[in-house]
Amino acid sequence: MPRPVATEDAARRRARLGALIEALGAARGAKVTQREFAASIGREQGTIAAILGGHRALGGDVMLAVVQAYGLPADYFDSALAPNPRPFARAAVGAVPALRGEATGPGPLRAPPVSVAYGSRDPGLAEVIAALAPDRAVAMALESLSRRGMARDSDGWSLLAIEAQSAHDRGALGGWFAEAQRLPLAQPEVSARGRSSKTKRVGAV
Repeated sequence: MPRPVATEDAARRRARLGALIEALGAARGAKVTQREFAASIGREQGTIAAILGGHRALGGDVMLAVVQAYGLPADYFDSALAPNPRPFARAAVGAVPALRGEATGPGPLRAPPVSVAYGSRDPGLAEVIAALAPDRAVAMALESLSRRGMARDSDGWSLLAIEAQSAHDRGALGGWFAEAQRLPLAQPEVSARGRSSKTKRVGAV
């Protein structure tokens, strides 16, 4: 018989499970349904619905299935500090073919690749978006900079993508974007050593 889960532990696990599912939807740009998530861990929709609805605790078997399916730390649901689900969600979307919309048959959590929608004006940007699979808000911000005439090589776009995602995770993407719009539009000239003294990094906001 499964061990009973304390009310406080059950509430914490339920909240973290809900946050993970929400982050998966944000990362792929489309809401993840309970049916899709349940299928991704080999469980029934009713099980996930009961857990999220507070009618059933997230026990060890289902918790282990989630941890294994999404590469989460073993203490993801029980650690004292609440984990940020966004990096794990982005990793799942970037690494699992079904999450990138590449599955050939029926499968859970399928979504169109984010690179299809963004980066068409700049091959370097398209490469970075496909590789990093940032949140859609970040991809939109980078695409907007590209449409304004900003030009970067893949390394330059990678730096901007990392900074933008970091700002987005802190809830400060708007401030970052406002500052990024003041950056030089053209790719900075690179010296013989491969570094440019003119390169300006967008600071934390």
